[in-house]
Amino acid sequence: MDSDQQRQAPSDPVTGLRVSASETVREVGWDELPLTCPPHDSSLWNGHPRIYLPIHQTGRMRCPYCGTLYVLREVQPDAAAPRFANVEIEQCHAMAIERRIRELAQQ
Repeated sequence: MDSDQQRQAPSDPVTGLRVSASETVREVGWDELPLTCPPHDSSLWNGHPRIYLPIHQTGRMRCPYCGTLYVLREVQPDAAAPRFANVEIEQCHAMAIERRIRELAQQ
């Protein structure tokens, strides 16, 4: 699933708005961190207050306001590391690379 692809809840037939975002799943990459909901590029910017979600800690995070489930894409060890503005995210990225290299070595 691309970062732009989303599985969304049904739309209201009258307004065209989503009835609920609780069924929305969005895959995000490390280069999109720090993660906010709604995302900065979202047309739903006024759906609820913008909050930061520390997805780098667990790999999955659900927005407490709209229920959107964010899933962090698997790190690619051979890809160029994105520039992070947050040291904690940078450290989690480095640990994810080390973990992925160990997984690949065991295969």
